Amino acid sequence: MRLEDKLYWSRFLGGIIMGFLTEFFKLYKPTILLGILVAALAYIISAIILRAIMPLNVREKLGRKLYISGAGTYAVMWLITLILCFNLFEAT
Repeated sequence: MRLEDKLYWSRFLGGIIMGFLTEFFKLYKPTILLGILVAALAYIISAIILRAIMPLNVREKLGRKLYISGAGTYAVMWLITLILCFNLFEAT
C-alpha cells in the first residue's frame, strides 16, 4: 500500500473516531460550531504530528498531499458518524 493510501485511510478512520467522540462527549450541545471546531482542530493537530514524525524526504515527496489528502473524507465521515451515533444514542 502506498503512503498516500495509508494517509487517506488514516484520515477516514480519524473522521469516524472524531464523529464518535463528538457525540460521546456531546461537543455539539452549546452549538454545533464547537463540534466543527474541535473536529477541525483534531485534523490540524494530526497533520502537524504527521509532519513532525515523517522524514524530510517523505515530506518533500508528499508536499501538499500531506495536508489535503483525505480532508474531504475526514469531514464526511465525521458528519456521517456524528449523525448515526446521535440517532442511535438518543433512541436508547
